[in-house]
Amino acid sequence: MFKILILPIGSVPNKILRGICEALKEVYGAICEIYPESLPVPSEAYSPERKQYHASFFVSLAESYARMLHFTRVVAITDVNLFVPGLNFVFGQASLHGLGAVVSLFMLRPEVYGEPPDMDLLLERVVKTVIHEIGHTLGLNHCDNPRCVMRFSNHVGETDFKTKNFCSTCRKKVDRALKKYLNE
Repeated sequence: MFKILILPIGSVPNKILRGICEALKEVYGAICEIYPESLPVPSEAYSPERKQYHASFFVSLAESYARMLHFTRVVAITDVNLFVPGLNFVFGQASLHGLGAVVSLFMLRPEVYGEPPDMDLLLERVVKTVIHEIGHTLGLNHCDNPRCVMRFSNHVGETDFKTKNFCSTCRKKVDRALKKYLNE
């Protein structure tokens, strides 16, 4: 059984959390649950120099919840601006073959790019990013196909261009990785 927990950290709209779960059921055939309360944003993750939060703290937290609560994967969803060293920001981060991932709403919001708020567009972007990050936890690397959900997004326009689906090559890799969970 492939069980995914969505772990809200900070202020995350319920519509986003529910939409993520629906998409994960559809794309991965996963059982998806939403943690019943939002956790506070970890202050130790904050970098005063960058005025951003280090994504690795959130991934580690997600992994600890996966082990503690016996979920196959845990995805932390947050509203703060995330970074990893060497990049200006990240939409999300995951451990390759790991148990945890994080996705931030911050740089996926249309209003960051001077557009009006649009909850449906935000949800679409978040869903693609969550599916992408869980793909990494299943061992998938970035894909060269610009429409594949596993394509790396340098900017939100690339996220908008790709679909929430895997190309045929990546889909085969996902199906192989998920096989071990079918008989549990």
